[in-house]
Amino acid sequence: MREITRRIAVLTGGLALVTGAMSSASVSAAASVPERSGAASGAAVTCYGSATSETFNMGTDEAEHSFGPYYTARPKICGDINLKITQWGSANPLRVRVCFYPTGGGKECTKYKSFAKSDVNKWRALATDVIPGTKYRISMDYASHVFKGRLAD
Repeated sequence: MREITRRIAVLTGGLALVTGAMSSASVSAAASVPERSGAASGAAVTCYGSATSETFNMGTDEAEHSFGPYYTARPKICGDINLKITQWGSANPLRVRVCFYPTGGGKECTKYKSFAKSDVNKWRALATDVIPGTKYRISMDYASHVFKGRLAD
């Protein structure tokens, strides 16, 4: 009888280990899958939750301004460069782009994306498939005064 009880205990313990390993592996796999905007899972919070608050002081000349020290794209948290304007300055529309600075020198910019006042508090992708470690700056045009936002990369 003792031998049967010991075998049942060993089998039950092994089953608990397998079940525990499966459930923790499922949770780990689900948590590590990156989500894009519009996704409703907790993984999207990781991307936008890592966003930094930025102030873009445009002055009053409505000329193009570049911001930052140079930002450096972080390892595949988002994979994209995303911007959410949280405080509107003065523009109609605000044009925003990303300029990349390759290690070999020079500057490569994306096309401008137009933001309207109705875009306040909405995430917008400015650049996609950004290589981690890439240096970049945010460039804005046709605007004045102060804009505030959140930047997620």
